[in-house]
Amino acid sequence: MNQYYDQRPRNNTLKTVLLTLLIVLLIALFVAGGLALYNILNTNIRKAIEPSTVPEPAYTVTEPEQKSEVSEPSSEPVLPEKEPEQSENTDNTGTDTKIEDNTDPKYSDISSLSTAEVAEKAIPSVVCIQNYRQVYRNNAAFSFQQQQESAQPVLAGEGSGVIYSSDGFIITNHHVIKDASLIMVVLSDGTTYEAKLIGADADTDLALIKIDATDLTPMEIGDYSELKVGEFVMAIGNPGGHEFSSSVSLGIVSAKDRPLQIDNGYLMNTIQTDAAINPGNSGGALVNMKGQLVGINSAKYVASGYEGLGFSITVEEAIPIIEDLKANGKVTGRALLGISGVYLDDLVAARYGLTKGYYVYQTVNTQTGTLQADDIITKVNGTDVVSESTIKNAIAKKKAGDTIEVQYWRDGTLYTTQVVLISADN
Repeated sequence: MNQYYDQRPRNNTLKTVLLTLLIVLLIALFVAGGLALYNILNTNIRKAIEPSTVPEPAYTVTEPEQKSEVSEPSSEPVLPEKEPEQSENTDNTGTDTKIEDNTDPKYSDISSLSTAEVAEKAIPSVVCIQNYRQVYRNNAAFSFQQQQESAQPVLAGEGSGVIYSSDGFIITNHHVIKDASLIMVVLSDGTTYEAKLIGADADTDLALIKIDATDLTPMEIGDYSELKVGEFVMAIGNPGGHEFSSSVSLGIVSAKDRPLQIDNGYLMNTIQTDAAINPGNSGGALVNMKGQLVGINSAKYVASGYEGLGFSITVEEAIPIIEDLKANGKVTGRALLGISGVYLDDLVAARYGLTKGYYVYQTVNTQTGTLQADDIITKVNGTDVVSESTIKNAIAKKKAGDTIEVQYWRDGTLYTTQVVLISADN
């Protein structure tokens, strides 16, 4: 074992030296990096604190020639004129041009008005209409003349109307003023006028009245063709009467050109909307988001038991009727088949052993072909007669002098003939 103790210890001096040099090198690199970072930060801080100076221009500034009575040139360096940027409203020639709108018109917003602005614009053009009827005392102690003299007008119903012109013409529904002995109009500011009836048309449920007033605010008529399904609309009127006058309700256009019919009138193209339309709203306005009239509301169209289902007669159909009423007091130029009769439904027809259709009492038209009294019309221009108004709607767009085809039943046999329409004006 002494052989191990007699051996000389290994020399580790070289390793120690190398390790020491490595540590010193790392320390030096760390110190150098720190100094460099300090210099960078110090330079940036000085630049931030010291006031900025205008850099020397990278070009030669030519001294202007000295001229008499000319002011000294500015000591400020002359910078080159900035090249004009090509803006949206200038073309390459530098002339002003209209800013081009690159928005897809299919989805562009048609209005810059808020709902509050729409209401503010449209409310002054919507009025409350009050229908008064005479009530007579049913007392045998008074003569008929005395009862008439003692009759008092009683408020029978209320609706709405739209100011059509500044001189007092007002659009409303026929059923709003029907059988009225006195019509009163209350403006949005509370001013009350007595109105006179200019004309009414039960077939389209439209009417025109007038008050003796000037400087009214007529409602702007909108373009129905621009109205889109899903677009916001606002209904303005007096739901429940004057107590809730100038009420507004907001909704969307649920559908366009819904063919609907009131009672036995014509089929009318209507706007379906979920804006609330209640009794009292009849005759009021349906406006777009420009505050323009696009429809005449009618509570008659409101389906019982449904919510969010209201209808308005389109301005496209209403305005020609109103213009005719204004000019003539009635709708002119309509065509008639020139017969009188009654519709037989399945129950009545079966009871008398007849065919369902329109039973002809008499003809006043001399050009009804082979059609005569006691015939039953089953088709008009290929359309089955399924209601009292089928014939009326079949010829609604026709004119006097036009010819239509009529199919009728007589003694168990079907016949067809041609009928020349006559004018309702005569």
